[in-house]
Order: sequence, then structure tokens, then C-alpha cells
Amino acid sequence: MPNTNSVNWTYVGDKTHPCLVELKHFRDSGNLAILCDRKVLITDFEVFDNAEYSFFIGEELCKILVKKHESGQFSYEFKIVDDIDTPLNRRRKKLSRRHLILSLLVIFGVMLLLAGLMGGGYLAYQNKLAKDLRENGITKPVQIKIQSHVDKGRFYNAFYTFRYKNKKQAGHLKLPKNQTDELMTPNGFPLQNNDEFLLTFSSKNSDNFRLDFHAPSEKQIEQYRSRTLQMVSTDSLEIPYNNCILNAVYQVKGLSGWANVYHKNISPKENKKHHSNSYEKMMQDEKIKELTAACKKR
Repeated sequence: MPNTNSVNWTYVGDKTHPCLVELKHFRDSGNLAILCDRKVLITDFEVFDNAEYSFFIGEELCKILVKKHESGQFSYEFKIVDDIDTPLNRRRKKLSRRHLILSLLVIFGVMLLLAGLMGGGYLAYQNKLAKDLRENGITKPVQIKIQSHVDKGRFYNAFYTFRYKNKKQAGHLKLPKNQTDELMTPNGFPLQNNDEFLLTFSSKNSDNFRLDFHAPSEKQIEQYRSRTLQMVSTDSLEIPYNNCILNAVYQVKGLSGWANVYHKNISPKENKKHHSNSYEKMMQDEKIKELTAACKKR
């Protein structure tokens, strides 16, 4: 058929029953026929320009595009339409969403597994360091220096140093600030230059060390006492009474109790842990009330 354009495609959407799609276009008359497995699906007449034909193969919506070029020649394109609302496409989208959810679950599971492995490895490493400190630890007081500086590309606002076997080590700190721009330590007190705390390092590996803000040196404890007395004593006559109160508080609540006393005039908004409310609640403790009953104001 020299005056006929014949094109065919094999539709394999239904893998168990592939279908041979044929198009015959008679150039002289313009008559056109579309067949599936030799069964006529569509006929049209006088097709001399662009055209479009939609049809179903089973539940699959298909489309054939006829395009006329400037040369007068025709080209033909077979397409499966998957963006139109059909029962098959609805099932297909539902299945795609299910596959997407399954894929995301698999990815999430892999990420959790990797996070668990990394977290487990980090925890095991931290436990190893802690065991080393328990078995080989040497404890000594170190003084904290307040100074903004950069180490290995990171910003810090305080540091401390120590020596062991002629090797100098340094610890770098980045502490939060309160509303008066003071550096705050984890024990609840503002940091002052040369404050002193206990440091533990390994005698086998001095790169393994830990500073404990909750373990101030004896000298530092007395400094905290003095600073707290200054905060709560309006004149020298109150010092013996307030010192008695501090002894009672320290006996029951330790350093955290002193921090409550130090910040007793501070609102919870200014300090979330130690403030006027925490002070009042602490002073209602039965043991503290019993101990402070012996304190006499002059």
C-alpha cells in the first residue's frame, strides 16, 4: 500500500495478554483506522491535519497523536495516559503511595539502624573513657579563666589548663550568660575569674579528662559562701544569722541550696532553675525548718 502509512506498537501493560496496536492512515483519502489485535477500535475520515484519538485497552486509557509536519509528512505517537482519573489510575496512585510509604519506612528504618549503631558506638566509647577515669583517674583543682577565644574554628568564652608529666592540656568552655551578661555554671552560680573546680584525668591518657562544676574545691566552697552572704546580708549584724542559715541549707540541699539562696530575689523568668519560688519552696522543707529554728537573729 504505497499510499498508506502503517505504524504498530506492542502494548504490554497487561503482561499476560500483550496487544498489537496498529494504525493505518490512507494519505490520499485521509481515512484512518486504529486496531488492537486486528480488531477495529476507531475509524475516522479525511484526516489531513493534526489529530488525537483516545481509547481503552482493557482498563488502560491510551492515546494516539497524529502530527502533520511542514513537509506534509505525518508522524504518530502512542501514549499511555496515567494522569486522568480512571479506576486503573486510581489503583495505580494508591499503589504508588503505598510504595512511597514503604520506601520511606525502609529509609527511616535504615537511618534509625545507623543512628543506633553510631549512638551505640559513641556510648560504648564514652563508657570506656568513664571506666578509664574511674580506674586510673587523678583528681586536682584547676582554675577557670574567663576569656573569649577560638579553638579549632569554634568560639569559647572560658578555658582552663593543667599539666601532667610535662604535657600541657587545655579545656575549652562555652557557658551561657544570664541577663546581666555573667557566665553561668551548671551548678547555678555565676562564674568569676579563677573560680576553682576539681578535674579528673587519666594517668594513662591525659587526653581523657573531665571537669566537674558540681565539685568545687574547698577554697571555692568558701568563696561561694562569702558571695552568697554578700547577696543576702544588708549589714554585718545579719552575717552570723545568715551564715547559720547557709549551714543548714548546705547540710540538706548542698550547693544547689546555696544557689537558691543566692538567687532568692530573682524571678523564674530570669533564672529557670534557681529563683524566688525555688527558694521559698526549699525553705519549707521540714529538715531545713528544723535546723534553721536554732539560728538566732541578733
